[in-house]
Parts: sequence; C-alpha cells; structure tokens
Amino acid sequence: MRDEEDVAHLGFAAQKKVIYNRLLPYGDQLSGEILEQLRDIKENLSKAVILRDIRPGCIHWVARLSRFVKLYGVCMSKEDHILFVKMMYELTVTLDQEFWVTAKFAQMLTILLKKKELLAPSELVLEWRPLYDLYQSLFYNSYNTIGMLMLPSRTRRTASRLFTRIKGETSNAEGVIESVVRVCRAYFPENATSEILEEVRPLMCPFDMSMQRAMVFMELFLPTSLPPEKADIGWNLWRDELLGIWNSCHNSHLWFWENNIFWLFSRLAWHNIGYMDWEEYLPTVFTKVLRSFRLPVTYKKAQVCKGDGLSQFASSMFIVASLGGGSKAQEHLERLFKSLESYYHPSNSGHWTRLLHEFLNKLTLLFIRRLHRERYKKPSWETEVAPHKKLTEKEITDFVKCVQTPAMLAMYSHAGTHDAGVVFHRISLLRPEIVTPPLLEQLYSSLESTTEPHRLTASLECVVCVARTMVQGVKHYPEGQTHVIPLLLQTLPGIDPNDIRKCMVTFQFIYTLVILVPFVDCSSALDTVSDLTEVEQEVCLQTASFEDFVLQFMDRCFALIENSTLEQITQLDRETEKMNREENMLEMGLSSTFFAILTQSHPKIYKSALQRLQTFISGKMIEIHVAGKFAANMCRSAVKVNPVEALKVFVPGVCSLLLTLTDKEEIQKEENLDDEILFNLLLLSELVRCSGQYLVEYVPQIMQVLKQTLHLKCREGYHLAGSVLRFLLKYLSITIPSEYRSLPHKWDLPITEYLPIRHWGEAGDIHNLGLTWTEPGEEEDAAVTSLVRTFLTPELKLLKDVALGEREVSRDVLQQSLSITLDVILGAGVALPHWEEEPIPLINMAVKKDDSSFITRRRVICVTLDSKDLPSNVRKATADVILQLVEHMNAKGSDDTKALSRAISIYNGLIFLHGVSKDDFDARWKSFQFIKDALANKLARNKQHIRSLLIERAVLHQESRVLENSTSNLTKTHSDIMNSLLQLSVSQYSEVRSKAQNILSQIFQYFPYSYKLILPDLIKYLSVDPTENHEQFKGSLYLLLGRQSKSLMVRRDWKSLNTVWPALIAAKHSEKPSIIKLMNALSDAVYYFMELFAIHHKISDGAVVAAKALLASENPSPRGENFVTDDAMSVACDQLARLGQNNNALYNDLIEKLVCLLESGNLHWRCHNMTLNLLGCLIRPDIPYPAAGVRAISSNLIHDNIRIRETSIFYMPWILKNQKRKHLKWKIDPCRVDGEHKILKHLIPGDSRDDNGWMQYNSEKKISTEEEWEQQRYVEKTYYGWYTWPRTMMVYAPPSKQPTLDRKLEDLKEEEKVLFDFFSSQGNVDRLVSFLSLEENKERDSFNTRRYWMFKGLFRNFGDTFVKQFQSHIERLVGETHKSSQRCATEIITGMIRGSKHWTFAKHQALWEILRPVMQTGMAKVTVETVEDWGTCMATASADRDPNRIAPLMELLMDDPLRPGEGAFNVSSRMYMLMGGLGQQEWRVSELSHRLLEYLRPSLSHPYKSIRDRMGNVLTGIFMYDLVLPGGTSSRYPCVSSFIDYIIPQLAILIQENSSGSVQDIDMDNCCGAALQHELSSLTPANVDVFSNGNVPSILGLSTASLSDSESATKVLSAALQSKEDVAGVVAKFPPGMSPLINLANLDSSDLMDARDMSKDSFRGNAKMKLRESCDISSDVICEPMEVMASDPLSMKNSVVHHDTHIRSPVNGFIHGTEERKVAVRLMNTVCRWLVGQMGRSYNGITPEMYRFLPHLCQLESVDNDPELRNNCVATLALISQAMVIPKRLPALMEAISQVAHSSWWRARAAVLSLLQVAVFTNMFTILNDASASAQIQALVVGLLADVRLEVQQMASTVLSGLIHCKFIKAEDKLLDEFTSKLQSGRKRKRKHKEPLTPHQVLELHAGILGLCAYISAFPYDVPEMMPQVLVTLSEHLNDPHPIPATIKKTLSNFRRTHHDNWRDHKQKFTEDQLVVLTDLLLSPSYYA
Repeated sequence: MRDEEDVAHLGFAAQKKVIYNRLLPYGDQLSGEILEQLRDIKENLSKAVILRDIRPGCIHWVARLSRFVKLYGVCMSKEDHILFVKMMYELTVTLDQEFWVTAKFAQMLTILLKKKELLAPSELVLEWRPLYDLYQSLFYNSYNTIGMLMLPSRTRRTASRLFTRIKGETSNAEGVIESVVRVCRAYFPENATSEILEEVRPLMCPFDMSMQRAMVFMELFLPTSLPPEKADIGWNLWRDELLGIWNSCHNSHLWFWENNIFWLFSRLAWHNIGYMDWEEYLPTVFTKVLRSFRLPVTYKKAQVCKGDGLSQFASSMFIVASLGGGSKAQEHLERLFKSLESYYHPSNSGHWTRLLHEFLNKLTLLFIRRLHRERYKKPSWETEVAPHKKLTEKEITDFVKCVQTPAMLAMYSHAGTHDAGVVFHRISLLRPEIVTPPLLEQLYSSLESTTEPHRLTASLECVVCVARTMVQGVKHYPEGQTHVIPLLLQTLPGIDPNDIRKCMVTFQFIYTLVILVPFVDCSSALDTVSDLTEVEQEVCLQTASFEDFVLQFMDRCFALIENSTLEQITQLDRETEKMNREENMLEMGLSSTFFAILTQSHPKIYKSALQRLQTFISGKMIEIHVAGKFAANMCRSAVKVNPVEALKVFVPGVCSLLLTLTDKEEIQKEENLDDEILFNLLLLSELVRCSGQYLVEYVPQIMQVLKQTLHLKCREGYHLAGSVLRFLLKYLSITIPSEYRSLPHKWDLPITEYLPIRHWGEAGDIHNLGLTWTEPGEEEDAAVTSLVRTFLTPELKLLKDVALGEREVSRDVLQQSLSITLDVILGAGVALPHWEEEPIPLINMAVKKDDSSFITRRRVICVTLDSKDLPSNVRKATADVILQLVEHMNAKGSDDTKALSRAISIYNGLIFLHGVSKDDFDARWKSFQFIKDALANKLARNKQHIRSLLIERAVLHQESRVLENSTSNLTKTHSDIMNSLLQLSVSQYSEVRSKAQNILSQIFQYFPYSYKLILPDLIKYLSVDPTENHEQFKGSLYLLLGRQSKSLMVRRDWKSLNTVWPALIAAKHSEKPSIIKLMNALSDAVYYFMELFAIHHKISDGAVVAAKALLASENPSPRGENFVTDDAMSVACDQLARLGQNNNALYNDLIEKLVCLLESGNLHWRCHNMTLNLLGCLIRPDIPYPAAGVRAISSNLIHDNIRIRETSIFYMPWILKNQKRKHLKWKIDPCRVDGEHKILKHLIPGDSRDDNGWMQYNSEKKISTEEEWEQQRYVEKTYYGWYTWPRTMMVYAPPSKQPTLDRKLEDLKEEEKVLFDFFSSQGNVDRLVSFLSLEENKERDSFNTRRYWMFKGLFRNFGDTFVKQFQSHIERLVGETHKSSQRCATEIITGMIRGSKHWTFAKHQALWEILRPVMQTGMAKVTVETVEDWGTCMATASADRDPNRIAPLMELLMDDPLRPGEGAFNVSSRMYMLMGGLGQQEWRVSELSHRLLEYLRPSLSHPYKSIRDRMGNVLTGIFMYDLVLPGGTSSRYPCVSSFIDYIIPQLAILIQENSSGSVQDIDMDNCCGAALQHELSSLTPANVDVFSNGNVPSILGLSTASLSDSESATKVLSAALQSKEDVAGVVAKFPPGMSPLINLANLDSSDLMDARDMSKDSFRGNAKMKLRESCDISSDVICEPMEVMASDPLSMKNSVVHHDTHIRSPVNGFIHGTEERKVAVRLMNTVCRWLVGQMGRSYNGITPEMYRFLPHLCQLESVDNDPELRNNCVATLALISQAMVIPKRLPALMEAISQVAHSSWWRARAAVLSLLQVAVFTNMFTILNDASASAQIQALVVGLLADVRLEVQQMASTVLSGLIHCKFIKAEDKLLDEFTSKLQSGRKRKRKHKEPLTPHQVLELHAGILGLCAYISAFPYDVPEMMPQVLVTLSEHLNDPHPIPATIKKTLSNFRRTHHDNWRDHKQKFTEDQLVVLTDLLLSPSYYA
C-alpha cells in the first residue's frame, strides 16, 4: 500500500522514508519538494564528479545528499540507491586524495548502506580490494610511521618535547574508514573470503607485530553473513584454522590481537546462529570472559596479569548467540554470575566495577536484539536463526532470572544505578512479572526509611526504568497497575528542597509515570462496565485519588517555591543573582513534571489545579530570580496545556495590574522596581508562551503593557518587558501541536466506550496519531506585523539618528533601544525573510550551488516595515542601522561594552536565528533521546513509542527543517557585518572581543570560504606594533587561532596560507605572556590540526563511470541534459591540471616567503622556531621539498638555541624521506631459492619446513663475496615464510640494481645538494655532534628516535659518503662514560647500520671494519644510565633485517657475553644487548639460540643475582619460539621439555627430607604421627592437664606467625614460666591469630615436663638448645600476606593469614646449607626468573612440563633465610595460579597439585591450596568441563579439612567456601549432609563414652565444623534454605574442644557483618525458634545481666 502511494506521488517506490514527514501540517505538499531535491542532487553531484570538481563541487553536493537523507530518509528508488552507493564507493576508494575528502565520501557511503535490509548482496557487489588498499595506504604506510601523512587521528605523530598537545576533540581517521568497511563487507563478492585469506595469511607470524595487522584485516574484511549453504566458500575456509590459532596462542598476557580475532568469532556466531556448533569452545570463552574483568583474585596479592583483552560487547555477542538449542551456555552464564555476585555488591567497587556493569548492559542489549531478530524483525536477505536454535519461553525466563540477581546488587552501587536501570528496563520487556515485584518491594521499603537517601533514589531510578511495563498491566503482570497511584502519592515527600538529588529523582519518577497514565477518574466504571477484572476494579477505585494527587503535588511545589526564595540574607553568599546549576535543574524538573501532569489531566482535574494555582499566585510578591521563575513556569505549563482557560484566568488580571502599577511617571524613572511589578512582568512573559491563535485576542492588552514597560528605566524591568515582546512575537508566528497527550481520544468519551485504564502506557500509532497543529493565521500575521512595526521602527529610527550624529542619548537609553531591537529580531525571526542581494562568489564551482528552500508552513508569512526612511526588509533595515551605529561608536572610541555586546548579538540574530535556536534544538534533541531510550520497547517492532514522544519527534523534525531552511547566500550585507565584527574582534575590551570573535568564527563555518573576505584587513591588524596596539594584535591572533581544527592557520587553501603565514611571521614580536602563549598555540594548531591537503586533485575513472550512470538514470530525470559532452570533460581536465600547477606554484612561493623571513635575521627565536615548524609541516610525501626549505631546516641543526635545534631535528627525517629514491623489488619463488621444494597443499605453519629453512641464519654460509651479497635470497621482513608464502613474493633487488650511491655533486638534485654540502663540512658535523652529545634533561634523556631516523635517512640516501665525517666522533663518544655521549653514539651507529641496507658488499664490509671495534668498546664501557640505549641500539639495528646480511652484528653480540674478566653489570648488560638483537630476528636465528643455550648451561647457577636474573630473561627469549600451531611441526628452536628434563634432577636436593631436621617442615601426621600418638599416650594422668582440652598442641593456634627475632621463642617461654605454666599455658599465651612456632612433634615431652623442677634460667637455656636442635627455623615464616578468594570480598582482608617476613640471613641458600644446596638454590632462582618470563611472554603460556616445578615452588616459597628465592617462588606461583589452562593441560596441573597436596610439608600444602583457589577461579569453566578434575579438586579440598595443621584446615575451608559460592560444587546439599553426619557421629561418641575426644576425633569434628562454616561463608549476601539449620547446628558445638568454638565464633561474626544491611529481609527465612538461637549467638551478653 505504501509503495503504491509512493509510486503515485513520487513516480517510484521509495527505499526508506522518514515517517515523520507525514505528521507535518504540510506533509501532503512534500512530494514535489522531494523530487526537486533529489533531481538537483543527482544532476549536480554527478556532473561535479564528471567535471572533476572535487572541492567544492562534490563536497557541497554530498553535504546536500546527507541533508536529504536526514530529512527524507533514503527516499529514492532502489536503482538510484544502488547508483549512489556505487559512485560514493568509487569516490571513497580513490587513493592519494585528501583524507578529509575521503572521510566525507566514506561517511556518506556509510549512511547509504546503514540499513542493510534495503539492499541485498545479490543486488549490489562491491570489491574488497580497493578498500583494503585504501586502509593499507592510510594506516600501514611508511610515511604514516614517521607522521608525514598528518591524519586527523590517534595515528598522528606523537608529541615531542617541543609541543604540548592541546585538549580537544580530533576526528578518528581509523574509525571513519573502519565503519565504511563494515557496512561494505556484506556486499563483497562470494570469492572474497578466499582472496582475503590469501592476502592476509602471509602476515600471520605470532612473534611479529604483523600478526596484529593480519588480525585487524581479518576482523575488518572477512564477510560472515554469507548464507549457510555457501559456508564452504565462506567461513569454513578459516573458522577451524583461526580457532586453532586462538587456542594455541591462549596466553592472556599477549592480547594485543586477541580482541580482534574474538570479535571475528563473535560476529560469525551472531550472523549464523544455529548453523555451527560452539559447545566445545564455551568453557574457554567463559573462562576468558571471567578473566577479562580483572578481578582481585590473586596469589598473595601478586597481580601478575591485566586480564584477557576481550571486549565486553564481543563477549556478550558470542554468549547471546550461543544461547538456546540445548546449549550449555545458559548454565555457564548462571555460574558466571554466581561467581561474580560478590563483586557486583555495592560495597565492592574497584577498577572491575565498570567492566562488570558494562558486561551486564551489553548482554541484555544483545539478548533483546536477538529476540527481536527471531520474533519481530521483518524478513530480509539476512540469515535467519535456525529453527532449533530459537529461544524458548523457558530459556528466556532462565536468562531473565540469571541477569536479575547481579542487577539487583548493582542498582545500589554509586556507579551502577544507571546501568542497572537500563538492564531492568530490557528484561522487564521479557518478564515483567519476575522483574518488577522485587523492585517495587525495594522501593516500598526505601520509602519507609528516611536514613538511606541513596537507597531511595536508586530504587526510584530503577522503577522508572520498568514503569512502562508496570503501568501497561501486561498479560503476565496485570497487578502492576495497582501500584501506580499509591506510588505517586507515597513519593510526594521526595519533593524536598533540602535534598536536590532526591527532589530531581522524584520529579523524574512522577514525570515518567504521568506521561504514561491519563488522569481520568474511572471509579464510575464499576457500575457501568461489566467485564472488569478484580485488578481493574481495584485500579478504577484508585483513580478517584488522581485529583488529590495533583493538588498535593502542587502544594509540595508551592512549599518548594517558598523555600527557594532568594532572600536578601542569602545574596551575601552568592556571586550572582542568576540561578545556579542545581536551581536550573529544579526549574526544569518542576516545569516539565507539572506540564506532564496537566497535559494528562481530565478537564475537571485541570480546572481544580488551575484554581489552586490562581489562588497561590494572586497577590504574590515573589523575587524573580529563583522562586519567581518556578512559579511562572507553573503558570506557563497551565497556559500551554489549556490556553483558553488559563489565559482567561491570568492575562487580563496581570495586564491590568501592570498598567496600574506602571502608570505613574516616578515608576517609569525608578531604577529599582519592587518585586510585584517585576514578578508580574516575569509572569506575563511566561503566560504568552502558548499557541498564537488563542493569544491573539489578548494582543491589544499586552501591547498597552509593553508601551508602558519597554522603556522603564529599571534594567530588570525593561529586560522582562523585552522577554514579553520576544515570546509574544515568537508564539504568534510559529507552528506547534495543539496537545501532547499520551492518548488521542477525546475527554468526553463515555467510560463504556473507552476505559482509560486499559490504555495506560499504550504505544502511539504513527499512522493514525491524531496529531493536530495550530498554525498562524491572518490574525496572527497581522498581529506580528503590527507589533514589529510598533516597537521596532521607533527604535531603528532612534539608533539611526544616533549613528548619524543627529541625536545624543544616554548610555542607558542606547542599551535599552538595542535590547528592544534584539528582542524583536529573536522573537519574530521565523517571519523575517532574508534580504535579497546578489551573492558574492567566493570560489568557482563547475556546477551550480544549492539555493533551494524547504516548506516550513502552509502559509508564508513575511513581516515588513512601512517606514520611508528604512528598507522594507526588517533584517536589512536592522543590519544597516546597526552597522552605522557600530561604526559611529568605534569612531568615537565608545567604552559602552554592553551596547556593543548587544549589537553583536543582533548581528548573530540577523544571520543565524530564524525562529529556532540551534543550541536549544540540540538540548531538546538530547533530552528527547534520553526519554525515548528510557521508554522504548526495542523488543517489539517499531519500538512502540508512546504518543507524546512521537509528537515531540514530529516537532523536532519540523524545527530541523526550519534550521536547514535558514541557509542563505553570502551577500554584501553579510560582508559588511563581517567587517564590523572584525573591528569589534580587535576591540580594546575583552568582553567585546571574545563575543565578536565567537560570532565571526560561526560565520566562517556557516559560509564556507567566507574567511577570505576579512583576510586582507586581518593581515593589516597583524602588522601593528603589539606594544602600542596590544588589544588589536591580540584580537587578530585569537581570530587566527579560531577553534583548533577550524583555525585560519590550517585552512585548506594555498592562497590563504600564502597570505596568513608570512604575515604572522613578519609581525612584530611582543614579550607579553598572553601574546607568547597565543603564538605557541598558533604553532601548535598547525602541528596538531593541519592535514595533508591536495596540490594535485584527482578523480578515478571508476567514479566518473558511476557518475555517468547516475546522471543517465530516471525517476527523477535531471532538469537539463543527462550527459556531459566530451569537450566539457576535456576542458574540466585541463582546468584540474592548471589548478594543480597553480597550487604547486603557491606551495613553492609559500616556502620561499618563509625562508626569506627566516634568513633575514630579524626574527625573535620564538618566531624563528615557529617558522621552522611551519616549514616542517609543509614537507609532503608527494611533492619534492624545495632546496630553500631544506637549507633552512638543515642549517638550523647547529643553531645555538636548543629548541630550534630540536625542531630542525624533528623535521629532518621527513626531508630525508621526501628525498628517498625508490628501491627496486624483484619477484622470487621462495620454494626454489635453495633447491626445489614441493608447493604445500596444506598449511604447515612454523620454522621447521624445508621451504623456509633458507631464511634462517646460517653461520656456515656467511656472506664472503660480492656475488653472494647480490643473491636474491635475502628477505628483510621477518614475518614472511613462517605461516605461508604470499602468492607473489617480492624482495629487494641486489644492491647493484638499486639507485647508485656513489654520486657526484652534479648528479644530485638541488635539494639533495643542500644536505650534501652541509654534511660534507666537517665543521658542521663536529658542531652537530657536539650539540647532540650534550645532556638536555638528565631524567628524560634516552635514545631519540627522531635522531636515529635522521641518521638512517642520511646514510640510506647518500651511502657511505659521510661515514668518515662521523667516524672519529663515534670512536670518541663510545669511550666516554657520560650518558649523553654514549646515547649520541648509539643513535649514529643505529642509523649507520639501518641506513646501509642497500649498500654494496664492499661498502658494507668497510662499515663493519669501523663499527666492530667501536661497538666492542661501547659494550665494554656501558653504564647503568646507557644500558637501555645500547639495548635499543642493538634491537633497532637488527629489526627488519635479514640476519645473514647483518651477520657481523649477530656474531658480535654472541661473542662470549659471560666473559669472566668483566664485572656482573657488564655481563648482564651484554646479555641484555644480545637479546635485544636476537629478539628482533624472531624465528630466524634458531642456530644462535642453540649455541647460546649450550653456552649458558654451565652458568645457570651463577653466583651473581643480576646475571641470574638476566639469564632468566635470556632463557625466555630462547624458548618463547617453541610454539606449534595446529598443522605445524616442532620448532627448530630449543625445546622446553628437554630443558626441564635437564634442570629437574639438579633441583632434587631442595625437596629431599633432611634427616637431621635442620631444614624440616614435616608434619607428624604424614611421617611420624605414630611417635606423636605414643608420646601423648605416655603422659601420666597427673600431667594430662597439660593438654586439658584434649587437643593436639600443633593445631591449637588459629594461624601461624613468625617470631620477630631469633630470641623471640626464648622470651615467650620465659614469660610463660614466670607464672609456672606448662606448655599448654605457653600456647595459650599467644594472642589471637598467633600460634607457637615450635614443632612440638620433635620435642621430647619428658624434657618439657621436667621443666617444673628447673629454675627459669635453666629452663630458658634448655629450651633454647632444644629449639635449635629440633625446630624448623626455615619454616617459621610465610613471606607475604596470603590473599585468598573469599566468598565475601568484604572479608578478604580479614581472611588473610598474616605472617611476618623475617629474614634470617641474606645468603644464597639455607642457613648451614652445603655448597651443593647453595648451587641448587641459585639455579632455582634462575629457573624462577625464566618461568616468570616464559609464562608471561610466550604465546602458549604454561606448558605441562612446567608443572613439574610445582613441588619445589610450593615448598620453597616460605623460606625465610633467602628473600630472593622466596620472592621468586611467590612470583612464579602467582603466575601459575593465574595462568590460562587449556583442557588438554588440565591433567598435568591436577597431577602436580595432588602431589603437593599429599606432601609431608604442611606449608607446601597450604601454598598449593592458595594456588588451587586462584587457579580454579580463573579457569573455572575449563575445569568444570572436566568431570574428573572437578571431582578430584572437591575431594582434595574436603580431605584437607582434616589436615593435621590448623593453617591448612583453615585454608581448605576458605577454598571450599569459594567453590560453593561460585557453584563449582554442584551437589552442595549432599556435601552438607556429609559434614552434618560427621558432627552427629562425633556427638554420639562423646555422649556414649563421656570422656574427652582423642586428637584424631577432634580433627574429624573440626573438619565437619569447617565444612559447615565454609557453607555459611559461601553466601555473604543471601540466606539459602539450608542456612538457618546449619547455623543452629553450629550453635550446638560452641562448647566443643578448642579450636572449634573459635572457628564457629569467627564465622558467626562474619555472618552478622555481611548480612546486617539486609537483615530485615534475611530474617524472614528463619523460624522464630531459629531466630531466638541466632540472637543469643550474635548478641554479646549484657554486663549487667
């Protein structure tokens, strides 16, 4: 039907129309306008392309096309749509054009393709290759690497010390191009996938940055929306391959490209839901998602990784795409949120909070999108969700419940309320019956409390978000309606003037409910409507309270007004009488809410409200600044809703009162009027803001008031009168809707026909909206004309007389007259047409300029003047008068800044304001978008917007048309205004200057190229003396600066730059700080905002062909001829060529002018430096830089001023790059370079293939002859060949075929001769090097990349010509120890090596004869300050070079780095440099790695720490290439497993149990438990009280702590014996949280018992000796606080077992250790450093072989006598614990953990529990996917609850709590029964035997208690069904043997703390008896009880 209408009116079926055009009052007249607009755009845009008029022709008409789409949508035929797309595509992919032009075309193409459903891939094909070439040429270009392309993006060169980046927005170049690629890839050819893979695969080398580049290309370009039947030519070609790479390179530390590949997987899953199986990868994905939040789950607080780099959006997309169809994704998601529950709690905030909230937000957003796609979206060419995968109702419910819990927690977070509200809004669309009740319950409870304002505001905000579904009374939640009216009434107390935030949230809440609910009393429906449900009956009864609510609301607002009065006493505390930000927010909230209430109110209720409002306003004298505005706004709302009634009530009385009050002459002359007059004027100004058709009858009365008040002497008085005039004119002349109600039905419909409650929250029908407009008629037009002529004409005559000098008036009168004039212009703007004048041509266009206008009303209104002395056009008459006035005031030197400011405002109104203010429109649009998003139903089709929002959108559309219609041509009057503003811009008054400059900048933006008109005068102002004319000079500089990227300094016009830049440089210097700051800002503006704009323009032939096809198309046909003649095209090509020649000449002229100024010697050093900066920014990649510019920059390399030298050095690399000659490349066959190799049919990635062996370094085939040097076998890029070969392999031709380097002076170009002459001078080189070797900044000086680039370019371009000039310098500099000297040497040496890439063999050999001894000296003289510079030197010299060509460097680095004659620092530095050089070669130096490993083996246990640390890093560099991708073979590099086999036997001594006991930490439970039991049983009955509670002494303490020094044990024992206590007493003396460190198992109990008969001194000596003999001193300490994964993150700090870090002796090894043991310790340190590096840097992370070190690490991480070993072990364990574990490596991890868990060393068991806790959390889903592993972990943790050591028990309990909390243990009820049964059996035994429990029984009993405590701790914010009984069970054991009571009390204390906030809700889960028991437990007994 719609298509038929389009064909009838337009002649074609429109693709996509803006529906709001139908709602406009003139909507039926738009068809002709659309056709005219489209016809002009097609014709002129096509011809502009054909005639090669890119700028301004194409740009101008592309902007018009963009405007057309904005106003009308894609309102064109499909044929035209395709043709437009093809032409925009061809324009976009044209290479070597200005980027901003490319960006304009790309943005337009993105807009045209945004609606994918409009064009199917079968209808449009776009090639991928041109887009790929464009992207590559922009962002992977060698010119861009050094910043020469000057793109407006983050890729812009980084700031040097010379410049400081200005804050401000810059466009993102990558974002623009990436967006256009994303919309185009759906239309790539079907064979594009294979072609893209063929192009990108050769870049895939994981060790190289090219891998990121490859992944960026794949993510951007690979199409994923092919239909499933074409998967074999689509994603089947790469899915498994890339998944294999992703699994193999899983290390989360190296995520710089992982996000790209995961985005690709997510997009693939989203586009093909149900057509591929992802179940196998779900555990890995969820594990990575969990890790991506970077939660504080760490091993001993060692945060070792930043988390995976997965985007929250991509993660959510993948998860949502995986849901349904029997997938386990929902199960994983539930477990994920259960694990994250504690971190969503408002008490737990950190850097992870934002990520968690974002994940929740994106997850629900994408779920809604998917469900919409499945059920509501119109069918299109896109692949539909597979039927079996579509979401069922149960799956939707499960998802909602899953998401609801974290959202309920996040809603009270200070940073998460908004995100939670958005989530509630979305899931309420799915299941309102589940989502809304808990929120309402929270709100009701919050309303009852007055002590938690944040809780109340958060609840209100979240209920607002579900208001739509609540009020609709949907099928599954009809009772939602019953809460509406009670909530409205209960929230009224929130309107509190003392709490602005609560007040604003309350207004928002009421507003949201009100706009959804019509206020109609439906109580009578109970008697008249027979089919009412119970809920409807209840709601109908409640509606009788609507009137009460409205009146109570008004009373609250009146109280707010009275409390907001700006009294005299408060004015002392305010800087201004204007409202502050909070008061402005209140005004907006109050007025919008009251307007919504009155809009929705039945006329009866409205009348009551109006009467109450009239009663309040009558006779009031309210101050006008705050309270008066509030009251006036309420009156405005009443008038706007029902102008007939409200105007009748207010206007006559107000007008009469004002006429009476102002009738007296003394009032007219009073400077300060009382509040009564001012308030009534304010009130009248608001009352006239309603529809003009109702206002017109009151115009005579209002005119009388205006006549008496416009000329009041009181400033506030006449300003308010001016507001009355302004708003009166505006509302008499604009078109507005007649009402904004949520329902279109009339109020007088009977209840039986229309029951309002059944339509609450109903969506508006866009096709039947019932919208009516009130348009100005003839009466309104006459009134506007009368008002303008009555009030404007006298003022213009007055101002004209003043301007002509015929009349003198006071300053106040002049300001008053200007204010009236301004108010008339602003108010009647829509009725004041532009003046008609000839346009000024600013630039030539090959096609006409668009001068069309839009229909904005049915009747055209045109107000004119009827005075003989003034033009009839109001704008023209006003402009002429104001121009004369300003000229007169400037001539007189007037200081009346207020009058001048108002004149500037009038200029602004004359040019820009035509009824709609752009700022006001933008603010309203933003507000509309916010409300729309809050209420939109994005699940259903058409988003189900409510009627009032649709009306507001139609109004905004109307206003946007008015704004677009305000465009006019630039005329003579515009030029005069610009010149007047220019004069004001250099005024001596800053207020005037600033305002004029702002308006002038807007004009520059509004009228393209208009700045050219004022440039000549602006240049004159630059020539004044800044000392004498400071303000003029300063104003002109501000005009030049403009708005950063819009600065006149960076305009894309060579003529303008030729004028502006030389004039600025030639300006006289000023030392005033403000001028200096401005000059620096201008220089920075050029550097940061100047883009590379074209000299030679070009348009591709493809674009011309596409333009011809568009021009020849019909419907609509162009007005003129639909073709362009060949002659016209030929002339256009000639003109384009001439334009390029002219631009080239202007470019050279500009450089000449700047150089002349620079060489004049008259410039201050700052201007000198600025000139160099300008010259540098003119260096381009496409045009040879003139010799004059080269001379200017090169000569300043040796300037005395350091800043000038820096600038010259900064731009020298650009000059050298500009002069670089192109190097020849030849094609080779890589499979035949060193023999005939078969072409592989399948991919075999890796370095061990036969066909890529020739790329490896081979010391046996060193290049020794010129012939070998010239072979075509040297590949500089390291990534080639590792994964696969490119189809066409290009390498550099031999040096003999490259541009010759031995050139004579006459062979050089002019610009090259300049550099040749400069560097040929030894004096210049000496001076340059002397400057470069100076220390500039001691803290920041480091290897300077710009200097290196300079030397590289110098030796690349000129060969070895200048080597001799620098030879002596580098020989001298490397011998010096100063940092700056060696740094300078490294920069020169690096430049020489890299610049010699294309030298001949002889030159290369000669260079190394010089460099070899120099570098040897430098490496020997390296210092702490310069070691990084030398490392950078070696790495940079080796990068992107074939290792065989730089063999001298490789061998130099390999030359005995561990030479014994040098100190530890030198040896360490040599290895650092070695790895810098080898690391850049990546996979191509396996031979050197083998040599190096064999060389290092004997020294791995080196005695020096620095060398060991460095060796660990070297080992990492050696083994990190041991990577095998799927389909690949083992690497040529050394193998990790073999190296570990070599190391492990050497470490065995470290974990052997020492029979002497000196290094022992062994539990008797494992090795001598029998002995312990024997000794306990041998105690006599008389001595049993030593262990009176029956506990084993070694588990009496609660946790372990170390002694502070070696004497501490003696002091403790001595203190115990002073009171004659036994050993049990000694234990009891330890404070809470401490336990004795004596290993009582090894002490003879008889010795201790005999202590009773000893003296204290004897006992002390005996005890000390026993301690030395029998105690494990090395095991007394666990080095760092142990952070565990507590189920309650709040208690993390409390659950840490603290241990002092007591260091016994800083030796390498244990105390009294043998030399063999010390060697093993040092080796272990080296291994730890290697493991840390290997796990952190290698792609495959931790391998199974590495777990073999776990027993060593867990045992040695607590040594106290070797801090190095301890710290290394802790760091290594931290990495292991947080390492990503892939499924196939899980058995190895479990085997290692199990081995340690059964160790006889209790500290090792405790350590492995800590590790297990973190490892399980960070790899939860992977482990849970392995049933045996999860069962093994559960058994292990539960088993260790009964460990002999209390510390291990507690750690096991903590781990168990975490496992239960995150649902790792599924059958928790079964586990709970096991623990309970243990306790019951223990109690039975105790009752039966009535004797103390044995130690073993105590252990079992304590294990059960710890298990129950773990269950309690696992639910910190919830009370599961079983918890009350568990708490009661625990209470029964409070009198059990120690330490059971302490454990229970601690658990109960934590329970009380974590459940306190919501105890009111939690206690509902307990019975009365349980509550009594719990209260007794938790409350301490009273002291007085």
